[in-house]
Amino acid sequence: MKGVSIPEVLVFVLLIGSYLRGLWIPLMDNDSAHHALIAMRMVETGNYHELIFRDADYLDKPHFLFWTVALFFKMFGVSAWAYKLLSLLFSAAGIYATYRLGKRVFNVQAGQLAAVILTSSYAFFLANNDVRMDAILTSAIIFTTWQLVEWIHTHRWGNMFMAALGFSVGFATKGAIGLVMPALAGLLYMYQINNWSVWSRMRWAGMVLAVALLLLPVFYSLYLQFDLHPEKVIRDTTGNSGVLFLLFGQSVGRYSGTAWGTLAQNEPLFFVHTFLWAFLPWSLVVLLALADAVRSLWKSGRTLWKRDAIKPASFFLVVTFAVIFVLISGSQFKLPHYLNILFPFFAILTGSFFATHATSRMKLIRVLQYFTLGALLIATCFLNAYVFPVDGIIGRAVVVVLMIAIAVCVYQRREQILLVTVLVTSFCYALLNFNFYPKALALQGGSHLAAYVKEQNISVDDVFYVQNYGQSNSLDFTLGKVIPAKTIDQLDGSAYVVTDEHGRDALLDAGRQFVEVKTVQDFRVSVLSKDWMIPKNRRAFQDKLYLLFLQH
Repeated sequence: MKGVSIPEVLVFVLLIGSYLRGLWIPLMDNDSAHHALIAMRMVETGNYHELIFRDADYLDKPHFLFWTVALFFKMFGVSAWAYKLLSLLFSAAGIYATYRLGKRVFNVQAGQLAAVILTSSYAFFLANNDVRMDAILTSAIIFTTWQLVEWIHTHRWGNMFMAALGFSVGFATKGAIGLVMPALAGLLYMYQINNWSVWSRMRWAGMVLAVALLLLPVFYSLYLQFDLHPEKVIRDTTGNSGVLFLLFGQSVGRYSGTAWGTLAQNEPLFFVHTFLWAFLPWSLVVLLALADAVRSLWKSGRTLWKRDAIKPASFFLVVTFAVIFVLISGSQFKLPHYLNILFPFFAILTGSFFATHATSRMKLIRVLQYFTLGALLIATCFLNAYVFPVDGIIGRAVVVVLMIAIAVCVYQRREQILLVTVLVTSFCYALLNFNFYPKALALQGGSHLAAYVKEQNISVDDVFYVQNYGQSNSLDFTLGKVIPAKTIDQLDGSAYVVTDEHGRDALLDAGRQFVEVKTVQDFRVSVLSKDWMIPKNRRAFQDKLYLLFLQH
């Protein structure tokens, strides 16, 4: 057996260590802590069929994340790492599914490279820091696609059931996209290899039945919470059906902008420039791989439209990517993480490209990758030497030693561009998770203020919000309790009050007397801005959170 080299050991230690370190980074406002609070309430109340956020009915995402996180909270206690562990485990499953699908469609080497490329892509890494639902959804989609492809070839009931399970998890995590994307990929794959046996023999009916049965708990819970209570007001409307919302309203509402408003609606190229940073350090090579695949499809000419002809292996990947990319680009409500579901497909396509063109296109690949790595290192140095410098002699010494070791490895293995890319990227991720994000989240006021409340042994039962001012999900989660909000008139006794500057001014205007116990800077780290990153300008772009002691 070939021995493991020092660069490979460094990659493993830095990359895996960075992912594991992310488990203990505090939850980010707003979505991560928001989702964690819903799951925490389930554990506290024992009510698992209702989705409630701060005493208000929540009709947006379905139950899977909240149920599974609640289970982890029951098993391990309420903590950031217990919340994030689920996404990390799903990410590992998604990486394995990417490897297996790449192996099935192309070869073992393409599958292995695809797994490495996916693991080291920035937004996939970020999805395990700013944990929402994207890691679970992405992994569910690629897992389902893999199982569908296996089922098409083997006709095994086990593959059919696992595909049904994947469909159910994807749909129960984020709605229709969890069904649509893998189903599209599966149909295109059948067309690609001209194998329709699972369709023509009605075997798909068994899968549909299995998916329906697996999703019954979700639909029944929504029916109990919303369909039986049409009087509930959701987004200023009554008569809301939870079942119909999950089937149609959620996707249509986001796509049309009618339910959540519009975001980046006039940016048809939003996901183009998002992709360039989100899939670092592989963005430029993916474009090269995609161009090569499209050229191959173009050369196939009319055979693409002949049902009985065997198409190029990249056909279903490219068409699935194109259809989904166009669909999400047409949405009136766009967020960067919507692109994550395409990353395993990008990774497989790029892995195949590396495996096929490792020699003939290597000069161009090296130029693209060294350019990308240079830009990545400049950005990493900016974040960890200027924005939040590494503290202490020991910390700086460790960074210098790692930089020297990596520089030596890069020089010795400069021809092995894939290894060099993953090594340098792993070093950058280590600095992000061991230095940048912990320091940035120290300026997230909710987590900071909650730590102070714990240090001072202030009873959480004596802490309140001023209603509509400065409510912080990260503060509630860190304290392990949803802090109630009261109007100024309802705050009729001595109490600790958390509020922002506007709430503080409102208390002054109402003539209430208080003592400022603690003031902290507050910034939403999940939405970084270039102005905030300049240390001398930072305070101007931060809000404040106050812990006040309100006197009777």
